[in-house]
Amino acid sequence: MNLTKKALSQALKELMTHIPFEKITINDVTNTAGVSRNTFYYHFSDINELLEWTYDNEIVNGLETYEDLETWKDGLLSVLNYTEENRKFCLNTFHSINRDRLEIFLYDITYGMLVSIMDQTYDETILKKDLKIQIADFYGRAIVSQVIHWLTTRLEEPKDQLIARVERVTKGTIELIIQNH
Repeated sequence: MNLTKKALSQALKELMTHIPFEKITINDVTNTAGVSRNTFYYHFSDINELLEWTYDNEIVNGLETYEDLETWKDGLLSVLNYTEENRKFCLNTFHSINRDRLEIFLYDITYGMLVSIMDQTYDETILKKDLKIQIADFYGRAIVSQVIHWLTTRLEEPKDQLIARVERVTKGTIELIIQNH
């Protein structure tokens, strides 16, 4: 991993613990990271790209191993752990004009997991591809809403209860959709 990108990412996260994202400048990030402005632009075109890279690098890239029926709960737990450990960073993203970046980050994770699980569980004769996509889209968005609600309510619900609720609702509903389709 590129140490400079990591340093810039950590600087952004540190700044976001006490400064709203919109007020953070590239100079703030480079001063905190101890690098030049030119160095920043060598790696990123703007601060939004750095934010996106941070999420991708810290959580998304490690989730490919959790996209099956046996491990998806571990993947969701990993996302919840990251959200909990980086609560100020995630909340600052959520409360900024970049709110959609947090939602897209979470949606991409949940959508990918749902499609992968359905691909492994149901063959094309039982569950057609277009229906899988519709289900993954709907429940991906629903899970994102649940995770964001959990984040904004100070992480009050225990993680295992949230995961169990997501599993109950999605699994039961997918089977019901198959029966009635």
